[in-house]
This record gives sequence, C-alpha cells and structure tokens, in this order.
Amino acid sequence: MDKNTLIAVLLIGLLLIFYFNYNQKQAERARDTQAERIQESMPTDTLLSDDEQPLTGNGGRITEGSQRLIEDTSEISVDDVILEDLIRSYGPFYRAVEGEEEIITLESDLLKIELSTKGAQIHKVELKKYKDYLGNPLVLFEGTDENKIDFQFFLPNNRDINTSNLYFEPSSSGFKVTGNDTKVFSMILSAGEGRYLEKKFTISGNDYKIGYDILLSGFDEIIPRNNAYLSMQWDRKIKRLEKHIETESRYTTVFYRFTNEDVEYLGTGRRSEAAFSSSVEWLSFKQQFFNSTLIFKDGFYRGNTSSEQMEGDYLRSMSGSLILNFDQTPDVAYNMQFYFGPNHYQTLRSYDLGLENLVDIGKGFFVWVKFINRVSIIPIFNWLNNYFSNYGMIIFLLTLIIKLVLFPLTYKSYLSMAKMKVLKPELDELREKFKDDQQKFGAEQLKLFQKAGVNPLGGCLPMLLQMPILIAMYYFFPASIELRQEGFLWADDLSTYDSIMTLPFTIPFYGSHVSLFTLLMTASSILFAVTNAQMTGSAQGPMKYMPYIFPVFLLFIFNSFPAALTFYYFLTNLISFGQQMVIKHFFINEDKIHKQIQDNKRKPVKKSAFQKKLEDIAKQQKQLKDNKKK
Repeated sequence: MDKNTLIAVLLIGLLLIFYFNYNQKQAERARDTQAERIQESMPTDTLLSDDEQPLTGNGGRITEGSQRLIEDTSEISVDDVILEDLIRSYGPFYRAVEGEEEIITLESDLLKIELSTKGAQIHKVELKKYKDYLGNPLVLFEGTDENKIDFQFFLPNNRDINTSNLYFEPSSSGFKVTGNDTKVFSMILSAGEGRYLEKKFTISGNDYKIGYDILLSGFDEIIPRNNAYLSMQWDRKIKRLEKHIETESRYTTVFYRFTNEDVEYLGTGRRSEAAFSSSVEWLSFKQQFFNSTLIFKDGFYRGNTSSEQMEGDYLRSMSGSLILNFDQTPDVAYNMQFYFGPNHYQTLRSYDLGLENLVDIGKGFFVWVKFINRVSIIPIFNWLNNYFSNYGMIIFLLTLIIKLVLFPLTYKSYLSMAKMKVLKPELDELREKFKDDQQKFGAEQLKLFQKAGVNPLGGCLPMLLQMPILIAMYYFFPASIELRQEGFLWADDLSTYDSIMTLPFTIPFYGSHVSLFTLLMTASSILFAVTNAQMTGSAQGPMKYMPYIFPVFLLFIFNSFPAALTFYYFLTNLISFGQQMVIKHFFINEDKIHKQIQDNKRKPVKKSAFQKKLEDIAKQQKQLKDNKKK
C-alpha cells in the first residue's frame, strides 16, 4: 500500500468515527426531548423530579431486558414506549414494577418468620415448639399461594395499584435489634419526591404476636381527594396439620370481633360468607389448634369475609376484604398486629382481646357449657398440670375429683333407686290389679309414692345433673392443645382417636379403624347397666333394653372422637361402678329402707299448699258436673 492510499484509509476511518459519535449524541438528545414531552403529558401526580431515575425495588433499571434493548438499539421509540407504558400503568410506583425477590428471616424463641421484598409479604411462618401430624416442623403457611396481603390504591384515570405485585426496598434503618430481644425490619415502597409506603415488622422473644405497622407518607398527593378509604385484602389457604382431617375440618372456620366486643364466626359448610355491619377489631383464620389473626385496635371500618371448603391437604380457603379509613393527611399510620400461634386458652385470654373465644368450649345451643368449662374444668385441669406431666394421669385425677364432688348426688340417686326396688312388689300388684285401667293405675301408683315418701324421679334427676359435665368434656378435650401429640398407654395422641387396628374396609358410621378406648367405654357402659338393673329392678317393656342399646349406639359415634374423651368416659363408668358397689354394701340396707317405707305409709300424708289447691279445683269441677247432671 502506497503513502496516498494509507492517508485516504485513515481519513475515511476518522470520518466514520465522527459520524457514529454525532448520530449517537443526536439520538440521546431526541430521547431526552421525547421523555420530557411524555412527562408533561401525564397527570401531575405521576411526574418525577429531574434527578430521579426509573429504579426498581432493588435499585435496578426499569427492567433488565428492556434496558439492554434500549442500549443496543438506535430506535428512539423503544425507550419512549416502555417509559410511557410504565408511567401510565403504575404512576409514581413504576420504579417498583420489577426486581429480584429477597427473603429476610426474623426469629424468636417461639417463631421463625420469613419476609419477602415482593409485596413486603409475610412469606412463611413456622411455630418452633410444635410439629405437624407427620413430625415435620409446623409451618402455618409458605409462599404467596398460601398467604397474601394486598393493599390497593386507586389513582386518577381509573388506575388501581396492588402492592403485592410491587418490589419493596429495605429502609435506611433496615434490620435492628432493640431491648428485650426485639427484632425490627422495615421495607419501603417509593412513590418519588419523598412519598413512600413503609411496612415495619416487629418480633419479640417470647410472644406469638408480631407488630405490623403501616406508614403512608405523602400519599395525600397521590390518592384522589374524594377517596377517604384504603382497601386491604387478606387471602389464606388453610392446610392440614392434624391426624384426623375430618375433626380438624370441623373446627376450622373464620372468627371476627366487632369493636363492641361481640364475637361472631362463620359456619363450616361448603361455603360461608358474611359482611361486617360495623367496625371490626380483629379477623382470625382459625383451625383446630392454631390460628392466624390480624388485629387492629382502632378498627377496620367495614369489610367482609368468606370461607370455602377445599380438597386434598388443604382444608379451606379463607379471605377477608377490609376497609381502612384514610384521612388525607401527609402522614397516615396504621398500627396493626398479627397473632400466629396456638389456640391456648390462657395465652389468648392474657391479651384481653376476646381471642379466647377461638377455643371452642361451648357454642350454639350449648353455649352455656362455656361457663362450666371456664369456672371448673379448665381451672382444675391447669392446676393438675402444674404438678403432673402425664396427661393420662391428669385426666384420671380430673375424673376422680369430679366424681367425688358429685358423690352426694350419686348417693341420693342410688338411695332413690333402692327405695323403688323395695316398692317393686307392691307396684307389680297395682299393675296387675289395674292392668285394664292405666289412668287408675297411675293415680294409685302416685298415692303409693306419696304414702311411702318416695320420689320416683329421685334416681333420674341427679344423673341428669351430671350430663352437663359430660357435654362440657365433649367440647373441652377436642379443643385442648395441651393434649395434642401427648401419648398415654397405646394412644400416641390423646387429642385424636386411638387406633389398635386398621380395617381393610370402612364400616358405615364407624370408620376403618378400631379404637380400644371406645371399646372399653362401651363394655363398661353395658356392665354398669347390668349392675344398675340388678340394683333397681328391671324396667318394663321396651325400655328395659335401652341401657344396653345406647352404649352400642355410642360405639359408632365415639370411634373417631379424641382418645381423651373416650378414656374419660371409660374412667367415669369404672368409678361409678365402684361407687355403686360401695354404696350398696356399706351405705344402703334394703331391710331398713323397707321398714322406713312401711312406717311412712302409716303416717298421715302432708299435703303441700299446691296439692291442696289442686284438690280444691278438682272438687269444684266435680261439683259443677254433678249440678249439670241434676
């Protein structure tokens, strides 16, 4: 190559370099001018300051893919369209549209919480002191598919923003530890020019409650002036945690408390829903032994909730749509709390929020049973729990205490039955004498009871007074988390049924397993019925078979009930049988009872004022009939 050719090549190269540099600067100047025109055409609430750049929640550009496209092309319209579309769709929140999700872990003595920067969600909750029915760590939920909380903001031009879709950034304070082993983590959703939404999570060392504080700063410039409310959506899928899914489903539902302290709950049908007629203080997604509760003492203005049955390992899907008051001031704070923990009566009651109503110790028609459990069963159970660690022994002592307290009633019942047995020959004579006139037989029978001083209901009423105790136990044991996964003898979990055999088939109304405690309960009930019949004399007609049919009927009902309940029933029968033998051999003498009855017959019958009044009325009616005949 000669000298002239070399000079020509160099000049051409310099011209090309100058040309490309000039074109690049012109393209950049055109893009800047176009971006300014786009911002000028948008509403004022979406404009950015000159020094702001379109950042994501993690400090990146608008999107990684779109940024590469902008850098690799000379087409001006690509960057313009992306920027315009983001601003139009997300307004001042467009910086947080895309990013990388980060998981932050907060841990205390009781809880392990995972937080996600996407939506500032509670990603996972683990209860460290509990296991699920398979022995794995007990996780209430994990991932946004199982738990999602969304705040919704309505912007001008009919735009709505869902925070669950946006990426938050750790705040400047980030993670910090304060006194009493309290850990705090804050995340920020920027809206430009000092406007932001902050979520702060606080977890303490020995508490199942989590602080959940929301701060809106400068949002009075973003949310339209005519909008005085914010929307909050909480969705949960309740997954199976217990051995017997049918029992767990029966106790899984939504509870909520109005600010006037009335507590309500949804039914457990296939689908249930309710609208809040007034302000609500807390909303709880509750299952048999655990619950997730959102607490706001200032009260959610209005809202609604729903619960729907699911299949598989999920019990139900639950949701709550809640409305918060927004007063259009520069800084608006909502100080809320979450409770993620056990349905332990004393723990829930200590918060003084009415959360102890989540523990089902009596509701519906049997709401009065709550009183029995609160004033007697729970205090005795907790007192015994202070001294004994074996729950089988605690149930035995609880049963023994109850039977000793009720012993005076039991004695009166057996005494009355013994009197009826002594009178049986005379009753049989009356029955034979007036077999064709039942009305006359009833009147003569009543006279005999009055002369002998015997109350025919004396043997029934004391026994009926013991029924509320059994009903109270029916509610108490399935709701007692203390019994969960506590074993005794062959039962590995007293909170659910004990099984000594799994059948290769399912018996209708019975199930596919064999509960030994239920079999023992049934056998002891039949034995008790036999000895009762010997002591009192057999009943007449079909009723004499009822004491034997009823235990068999209960065999089918109780087979899938908690082992604690069938063990209690079995112990009650054994102790009752023992009391019956002691009373029969050491307290009751039938000869003395017979002599006393005969003496009572010779005494004039004292009539009460009520009886005299009835007799006077009967005489007057008879006299009127006689007058009519004349």
